[in-house]
Amino acid sequence: MEPTQQRRSWDEIVVDALRAPATWLFALGLALGAGLVHWGVETPPVEGALMVTVHNDSDVLIQAIHFDFGHDLSESSIREGQIQPGERRQVALNHVPAAGFNMEIRYADGHVQEFCANRGVDGWAQEVRVYR
Repeated sequence: MEPTQQRRSWDEIVVDALRAPATWLFALGLALGAGLVHWGVETPPVEGALMVTVHNDSDVLIQAIHFDFGHDLSESSIREGQIQPGERRQVALNHVPAAGFNMEIRYADGHVQEFCANRGVDGWAQEVRVYR
């Protein structure tokens, strides 16, 4: 005599999957991963992207910022537009940490600042505070 196979319903399959230890370990991994991102643990950005946050701590509108940087055999240049007083802007540079980068800042009143920023500063997330 052959045993009859009974087809399981979808809700039985879901309940069995929820009872499996692998399902709970997967859910725990997702929760921990989301928690690390939420609590600000620095995760490496896209390979080669140095994230620089520029803060305009002056009382004057920044008309434009010119970033000039290079390493190994590559050289790059990026221009950013207006940044209001008190505003900040995040810029992704194809650059390595601690190598430094040149900045030229043009203010709305015609004043220009030029300097090398963040030479020797480690980390993929960096800040530059600009004031006059």
